[in-house]
Amino acid sequence: MPPSLSSLPSPTAQSDASGPRTLRLAILETDPENITVCGSFAQLFDNLFTNTVTQTEEAVENVGLELVNYNVVKGDYPAKIEEFDGMLITGSRANAYDDDKWILDLAAFIRKIFNSSTVRLIGICFGHQIIARALGGTVAPNPAGWEVSVTTLTLDDAGIGALIFPDIAQSTGGLLRIQEMHSDHVTVLPKGVHVFASSPKSPVQGMYVPRKILTFQGHPEFNAEVAEALVDRVIRNGGLTDEQAQDALGRVGMENHGGRLGRRS
Repeated sequence: MPPSLSSLPSPTAQSDASGPRTLRLAILETDPENITVCGSFAQLFDNLFTNTVTQTEEAVENVGLELVNYNVVKGDYPAKIEEFDGMLITGSRANAYDDDKWILDLAAFIRKIFNSSTVRLIGICFGHQIIARALGGTVAPNPAGWEVSVTTLTLDDAGIGALIFPDIAQSTGGLLRIQEMHSDHVTVLPKGVHVFASSPKSPVQGMYVPRKILTFQGHPEFNAEVAEALVDRVIRNGGLTDEQAQDALGRVGMENHGGRLGRRS
């Protein structure tokens, strides 16, 4: 089955013959003070993973999910990496190419997990970018400017995107729609990483290493209310022209695959 955000089977998953299997996911918060209209990024992921569809799947498949939050900006990390099945790195207003101590520490932690652990890495927006940087890639401001609101991505022609998300690829003809909110992007890939989706503004929209890494430049955790409020913030700060603002607000409520990416499939 496709490795959606919360489907992270690994040897550390806890189970027994009489009870459900519990997957443990660490949420590494990289901007905990950025509170959206629906709560912090950690709360948005909790909402994503505990929607009605996910709860139904949990009951049917006997799989549970435990989320544990860590404020990595303040140096808070899991004491025992091996107690988790995955680490999810959230979005942030920070720049993944900056050299703040907490950013460099996070990059070192990512390398440690990637090189010496079976724990999976999931990256969202800033998380996607810092994983790329930590593993030898490059992140930079996007000269094309902000990419916001529901955006249509093309799953890669090599078939990796269709392999990861076969139902979406089949139903859309190879397209993936997701909320976006970024003005930086990955410009050079780490070695051995597959790009599974792209857009005209940002060719590296998602990275994948089997049983190791799954990242998204976009935000599957954003609903329309959150996305619209953040688009309004970008508009107020002068990040979009009047024409771009009108286009972005027109797309913010479009149907997208964010909820699908959070299912336990």
